[in-house]
Amino acid sequence: MKVGKIIGRAALGALVLSAIPYQFKKDEETGTFEVRSLLWGWKKTPRGEGEEKDHYSFAIPASGLDYADENESQDAG
Repeated sequence: MKVGKIIGRAALGALVLSAIPYQFKKDEETGTFEVRSLLWGWKKTPRGEGEEKDHYSFAIPASGLDYADENESQDAG
């Protein structure tokens, strides 16, 4: 019983630690801000000319999914 509790707590701890962001990156030239963790990623791209709102993208790196805005630009080009 004690071994099961130890393994369960270790697994829960690993899950929590992998959700904590480890990288914050800001590109001064483009104004893009990016946050990454092992389980997710988030990206803010400033609005372009004639647009009312900034672009926000969410990705799950572990599943191989990348940011939606980057995938759309690759499909177009």
